[in-house]
Amino acid sequence: MKKERTARRGGGVKNKIVIYLVVFVLIVIGLLWVFQILLLDKIYSAIVQNTLYRSSESILDDINDEDALTETVKYISQEYEMCISVFRFEGNTGYPIANSHINSSCLLHSINEDSLSNYYKKALANDSGIYVHRVTLRGFGTTFHARPSSSLPDSVIYTRAVTMADGANAVIFLNSDMTPVSATVRTLTVMLVFISVLTLILAVALAYFIAWRVSAPIADVNREAKKLVNNTYDGRNVRRGYREINELSETLTYAAHELSKVDRMQKELISNISHDLRTPLTLIEGYTEMMRDIPGENTPENMQVVIDETKRLSTLVSDLLELSRLETGKQTIYPAVFDLGEALRDTVSRVMKLYEPDGYRVILNDVDGVFVNADKTRILQVLYNLIGNAVSYTGADKTVTVDETVSEGVVRVAVTDTGEGIAKENLPLIWDRYYKVEGTHRRGVGGSGLGLSIVKEILTLHGAKFGVSSELGHGSTFWFELPIVREEIK
Repeated sequence: MKKERTARRGGGVKNKIVIYLVVFVLIVIGLLWVFQILLLDKIYSAIVQNTLYRSSESILDDINDEDALTETVKYISQEYEMCISVFRFEGNTGYPIANSHINSSCLLHSINEDSLSNYYKKALANDSGIYVHRVTLRGFGTTFHARPSSSLPDSVIYTRAVTMADGANAVIFLNSDMTPVSATVRTLTVMLVFISVLTLILAVALAYFIAWRVSAPIADVNREAKKLVNNTYDGRNVRRGYREINELSETLTYAAHELSKVDRMQKELISNISHDLRTPLTLIEGYTEMMRDIPGENTPENMQVVIDETKRLSTLVSDLLELSRLETGKQTIYPAVFDLGEALRDTVSRVMKLYEPDGYRVILNDVDGVFVNADKTRILQVLYNLIGNAVSYTGADKTVTVDETVSEGVVRVAVTDTGEGIAKENLPLIWDRYYKVEGTHRRGVGGSGLGLSIVKEILTLHGAKFGVSSELGHGSTFWFELPIVREEIK
């Protein structure tokens, strides 16, 4: 099974880098062989023919000026080591107007006039007026026999038929030797064999070195990442590599830190939930046993305690389910336009009936005719939770203030208590489930401890801005903002 898992993962980085680099080197060597050995003769021939064409263009530019033509022919002949003959035709007779012969193997004065005339006719037969003929001198009927025939290079005769300014016909003959490519190819072949072998050896060595430099830090990260299961990853045993690997190590270190926080919060959550479940269950168990075992204890007061604790359990379970749905994205909001001020007045009226018997006051400062587009049920849930949270934490005056203010197309609802306040460094954490700061913050009396987390998730679903401002000894203000809808409901 382990071998199957390894096979599914594919090859390692080290092996892949070695293979890729070796393949790249083989491709480069193959290209060298193709261009330096197989195509050398064709490439060289193309270069020679291009040189002959450009030379004929230069001669054609000056063909109507005899003095300039002579100088051009002489320069080109010496510069490119080629023989040149230019003829002008009067009737069927050709007269030379420029010549330059710089080597004894020049074919232009070694072959007969019939051959030159034949080349001219073939040039006239082409639409371009150009005819190129490559001649193998070995066995070719020429008058130069001083060198062994096996050492003679090939030769190219370039013929171009032109028309002069006065309407007379002319022909340009260019003759250039071609260096024997076969000898060059043999030399290059031997050199490329040694170069290829040496390059391949160096490539393999370099590939293994690069692969080790790249794969070693990755292997370290992989080994250390397995410690994430136990929350012991810290990245200190990872060798420093390239930027991406260093960033990966830093990301894993950050992830390990966040996972440890999540693990700690999970443990705290389980502990808090266990406590919240245990307390009402203990009371329910105690009162029901008392009513069962003690005559006369089955009173309405004792039954009310059981009912209240049952409701408390129900509230806790409902809040847990609600928060779970919100956090997993399974909860959907249904926006509609409604009067936020009217919703605030209804909410405050209801909570006053709940908290007034205990001496609490909720003061509302609202604005008439402010309409928003939101899920009314969810926004009311936010208001209930914020007011209930403020009641739980307010000071000795037992006063909570709800303010509705409008500014630049936005309505802000702020709920303020007069309690102990929250330290600045703890403000970002109060939206966490069951968060509490020792000595300064406590979970709501009679609540589930999940109210602010639910508020956060609902307002996030609406895309609303929200926050809290607080100062130790001066209470806290929780607020949220919604855009105003200008249209009136009809």
